[in-house]
Amino acid sequence: MKKLVLASFLCLLLAVSIAPVYASITAEVLIDDSLHVSFYFDFKDNSTIYDEIVAHPEIFNSSSIRLTIMKNLEKQNLKKVSSSHIPTEFSNNAEKSIHVEFYLGGEDILSYTLNTTTATRTYSVKMNWMKFEISLTNTFKLNFTSYFATPMSNWQKVNHTIGGNVHLALYHNSTAGTAPFYTACYFILPTTATNIKTVGDTLIFETPTILEDRLIDSPLLILGGIIIAIIAANLYRKVRK
Repeated sequence: MKKLVLASFLCLLLAVSIAPVYASITAEVLIDDSLHVSFYFDFKDNSTIYDEIVAHPEIFNSSSIRLTIMKNLEKQNLKKVSSSHIPTEFSNNAEKSIHVEFYLGGEDILSYTLNTTTATRTYSVKMNWMKFEISLTNTFKLNFTSYFATPMSNWQKVNHTIGGNVHLALYHNSTAGTAPFYTACYFILPTTATNIKTVGDTLIFETPTILEDRLIDSPLLILGGIIIAIIAANLYRKVRK
């Protein structure tokens, strides 16, 4: 009898301790001269939430995350920011999934400096924009401020394959928050990135300069501009005659 009671108690404890998973999100941030941001929502374990989201696009749609991020940055007086929507298939009824993509840029999010001596660009990428709250339905809200409370300096460095290429990425996963919810995020660096370091929520790395950088720094460009100006002045004089 005691064994039966003990077994029942263990089953009850196990049932309580295994929290239901509402859904999962994987965010990918591909770093270039702007940030290519992708959010993948998987609701296979809770299609009820998915159905409610699709039924109420006025609450959550393909632009909701991007616009929420822009409003939050504006409240922080971070106005050197740009964004644009990337058209993709928002919902997939068969997979019970949602996909959102957009670009983010601007000096308050991503900036770089040129070093002509070492022929490198030094990038500074901030991730504070990832900390926001958003409603998916009237009763279900996501708190990315909690999910990504861990500073980027404590994220893992992993290899991540995208587009057939292996990139180094900063990775973090979380089940934080009031509702059981699995969230993972990858900040994916260029394949040419070197001297990678993190300071708080800022990622810093170097890449080689590109052709445009070298042309801007070249005296030949200045000389070419002078020659073009002289030619234009001579042509103007001939036309005036």
